[in-house]
Amino acid sequence: MSSTQPLLFSVAFRRKMAELSQRERQEWLASLAGQLRSTAGPAGKSVLRQELREVARGCRLSLVESIEKHLGPFDARYLTALLEVPRERFVRPEDLERSAEDTPLPLDGEGLATISAPHAYLLSFRPLALQPDDALVELGAGSGYGAALAAFVVGPQGSVVTFEIDETLAAWAARNVVSETNVRIVRADAMSSAPQWGPAKKVVATFAVHELPAAWVDALPEGGKLVAPVGPHDRDQQLVLVTRRHGRVVETEHGAVRYVKNRSGG
Repeated sequence: MSSTQPLLFSVAFRRKMAELSQRERQEWLASLAGQLRSTAGPAGKSVLRQELREVARGCRLSLVESIEKHLGPFDARYLTALLEVPRERFVRPEDLERSAEDTPLPLDGEGLATISAPHAYLLSFRPLALQPDDALVELGAGSGYGAALAAFVVGPQGSVVTFEIDETLAAWAARNVVSETNVRIVRADAMSSAPQWGPAKKVVATFAVHELPAAWVDALPEGGKLVAPVGPHDRDQQLVLVTRRHGRVVETEHGAVRYVKNRSGG
């Protein structure tokens, strides 16, 4: 909404946002995204980014409500993470206006890497029972959005270590989460990362594997949990939870999902 004059970060601004329909919020977001792409100079971009962050947050309100209604219930902290973590910071500039949509978006020109739909992260966190103070390993960082969501959930006393095979994406993710002191980005092949998992008891994969790697399962400690999409990359996979309890490994399925394929050569 190019005619709307922002009242940045004030109570009046938030009241104004609350008065707008979702369509009007989305139009405002698209207008800001276009201005940001065409504006030169760091000062002008800084103001636009601040406004865009607030408008994008407003657009995510209905996203969060819809996910809770159709896929919930979820831990309230998961929903708050979706609202508060600025997804627009983790998408390509040309996709800024779509950042509040519940859909995956490409992170490269070939479609080999994507930022998953927001609900997908919550569907993985739920069977893991991710909670404050947890140590999480993420396999496939992408642009860092999943790690940022997880960092919000586990809090400052928890930790997230995330592995990314692509050098460009790993560098992008590191920039995106530089302010998150409980997140560490590792540029490495997630398929062979198990020796670097450390003491973490919860692991989540963000890409599809044809079958669960034995190295991943073997690396799970007692009480450990791993969630991964299992199946062919060109059709729906099953979200599989692996739990090690009393020395036994138990697998359960948690619904159909669709993730990008494993990019590892190994």
